[in-house]
Amino acid sequence: MSNRIAPTTEANAPEGTRPMLVELKQALGMIPNVYAAAGHSPAALGSVLSWNASLGKNGLSKKEIETISLHVSELNGCSYCISAHTVLGGMVQLTPEQISAARNGIGSTARENALLSFARRVVRTGGSRSGTDLMALREAKLSDAEVIDALGVIALTQFRNAVALVADTEIDFPKAPRLPTN
Repeated sequence: MSNRIAPTTEANAPEGTRPMLVELKQALGMIPNVYAAAGHSPAALGSVLSWNASLGKNGLSKKEIETISLHVSELNGCSYCISAHTVLGGMVQLTPEQISAARNGIGSTARENALLSFARRVVRTGGSRSGTDLMALREAKLSDAEVIDALGVIALTQFRNAVALVADTEIDFPKAPRLPTN
C-alpha cells in the first residue's frame, strides 16, 4: 500500500475525468498533478475547475487572487501550491518581491493587506471573531460580494492544498524557493 494518492492519467482516470484531463492538457499544455490527483473523483475535479473558472470573473483582480492563494498555501505549508502560484503570480505580473511578501502575508496596498489579514484569520480560525478583519476590508473599499469572493478563493486554495498534501503530490512546476528565516 502506498502512502500517497497517485495522479490519474488519461489512460487510467475514471471515465468522467478523462475529458477534463484532455481539456486541461489542451489549455495548459500539461495536466497539473494536483488536478490529476483530484481526478480520482470526477465530481471533485469538475467542481474545482468550475469554481476556479468562476472566481476569475469576480470583483477581485487576478493579482489579488494569486496574492491570497500564495499566502494561504504558505500558511498551510503546501510546497506544491506555493510553487504553482509562484508561476501563476508571475504570469499576472507579481514581482518576485511581491510573491515573497504575499507568502509572508504582506500586500502592496491597503486592500491587499486587508485581504491577507482576512485570509490568515479564516485559515487559522475558520473565520470566527473576524469582525476587525471585516471592518478593515470595508475600510479598504471591498464590497460584501468581494468579501464572499475572497472566501471562495481561500476555500478553493485550501481544498487544493489539502489534495496536494494528502496525495503527497509531486511538484511539476519550478520549485519555489524557501522563504528566508529571520
